[in-house]
Formats: sequence, structure tokens, C-alpha cells
Amino acid sequence: MQTPQVHSSHLCFVLESQPTYLDSLAEFFPDSEVQRGLEQMFNLESLGIHDENTFSDYDQNAIEFKDGTYYVELPWHVDKLARVPSNHAVSLRILDRVTKDLIKNMYQDYLEVFWQQEQDGIIEEIFVSVHKFQNFVWIPHRPVVKHDAAAMTKIRPVFNCSLKTGKRMSLNETAYSGINLTGDMLNLLMSFRANNYILLADIQKAFLMIRLSLEADKNRFCFFIKHRPSTIFF
Repeated sequence: MQTPQVHSSHLCFVLESQPTYLDSLAEFFPDSEVQRGLEQMFNLESLGIHDENTFSDYDQNAIEFKDGTYYVELPWHVDKLARVPSNHAVSLRILDRVTKDLIKNMYQDYLEVFWQQEQDGIIEEIFVSVHKFQNFVWIPHRPVVKHDAAAMTKIRPVFNCSLKTGKRMSLNETAYSGINLTGDMLNLLMSFRANNYILLADIQKAFLMIRLSLEADKNRFCFFIKHRPSTIFF
């Protein structure tokens, strides 16, 4: 079947459609009336909610670029930070359970993930005496194992920043989430169809270009691992 030719003005109309039209795509996709109607029904503007796309004071944190790397300060709800406990006791108990579960066959593979992250500069090793554990926030972690033959990484750690103990707060509740930067899916798909070239980026390389500038922020993202016969704290 031959693909119909679309005029450039029609394309702009699709990408920048006005909310005053109930179904701006009917001319191009006559067989998808239900799906288009649902999207319009749950659109925020149709509900009377307008996104001003403004940045709050949290988004104005200084970002410093030096030596090819960005140094940032994490935005927090400052009044809630004091309610985040150290969680070192919980993290150590979870570490013991994870170690016992993996020690028979996969613990070495689990450790190698951390060693690779250390070499890549994602994490760094620190030594903390026991009586200073309470001065840091410790995040428990557990392994996720993939048995799919096509999986590039068979085992990886997952950190629980939503951990809550008692009536205390979690790190996720204390951090400022910021505005929604997720792009519109329709706009993205149409851009793929309308342009001759696509630029793709390696998100891992971009991630490695961002560092925490404050020591206090680093101290809120600590975790334990065990390396026989001693214990190493990161």
C-alpha cells in the first residue's frame, strides 16, 4: 500500500494542535476515533488544569560545569530533611539476608557489578566507623536477577529510597521531584516520521557527566556491601 503524501501545513497542525478542537486528528486517522477521544477526555486542559511550565525556586539551584563534568546540588524539601533517619540498622539486616541468599552461587557476580561501577566513577569507596553510622543515610539494596538469555546484565542491584521506618520520612518523600519533563509521545512519534535524521545519545555516558557537588548530598546516598573477609562501606 502506498503511503499518502502529507502536506507540511498538515504536519504542523498535528504537532501543534489546538485544544479547542475536539478531534484534531480525525482527518488523518479516521479509524481511531475512540482512542483519540479518550486522549482528549483526560487531557489536563480539558479538565481546566493549565500547565504554566514555570520553574520554582528549587529549579534555580546552581549548576557548575568544570573539566567536562556538571556539578549539581540536589533539590530537597529542607524542612523535611531532619525527618529522614540513618536507617543503618535496617540496611545491615537486609544486607545480611541478601548475602545469605546469594553466597552459594551469585554473590561474586553481584559484587562485580559494584566493582565495575567504582571503576566507572559512579560510586566511590568510603570507610565509616560504627559510632558514626548515624551521621549518614544508608540505603538498602537487593539484587534483581534476569534469566533471559538476551539480557546484557544478568544481575543488578536495586536501591530502596522509599524505605520508611515508623513515622519517619523516606528520601523520596524529602526530595523535590521537579516539573514533568516527559515529552509528549505523539509529538515524538511524529517527529520520527517527519525528519530524515535521528540523533541518539548514550544515557550512561550522560549520567557519568553529572556529579554531586555537596558532601552532604553524597552522605545521604550511602550503602553497605560485604567483601569477605571484611566489610567495605560505600
